[in-house]
Amino acid sequence: MKKSRDEVEKFAQYCRSHGLSVTVQRLAIFEALAGSREHPSAEQIHRAVQRRIPTLSLATVYKNLEALKSIGAVADVNPLHEQGRYEAALPGTGAGRPHHHLVCISCKKVRDLHDHELDRLKVRDAQGFDLRAVRVQAEGLCPECQARTARAN
Repeated sequence: MKKSRDEVEKFAQYCRSHGLSVTVQRLAIFEALAGSREHPSAEQIHRAVQRRIPTLSLATVYKNLEALKSIGAVADVNPLHEQGRYEAALPGTGAGRPHHHLVCISCKKVRDLHDHELDRLKVRDAQGFDLRAVRVQAEGLCPECQARTARAN
């Protein structure tokens, strides 16, 4: 899905204001990521962007994701501590605002979870950490895996 010209320009301005140059590769990676609701891996982003930029390397995707993560434009989602997955983190892109995740322990699908009760969670003993965010990852079986398990029994 293509992102609107305004969203791309906001992203470019955000990068510049945080000292990050705006490159064709970086814009293409952002568009692929912000247009996805699947929390894609770097490899999936690479495949999507490589259709537009055939010379793009996987290493370039990883370097750009790390650079964007360092300025807060991208957040990583690591379901069950396995392969890194990503989502756009700027307001108005991707999920659009901070949220939590549901992760299937069988197929590793990740879904956004918007729950206002979870948004109010407070950490009582931060042990000296200067907390920036509290995110919840709820793990279980997605409806498709539940159905597959029921059919197998």
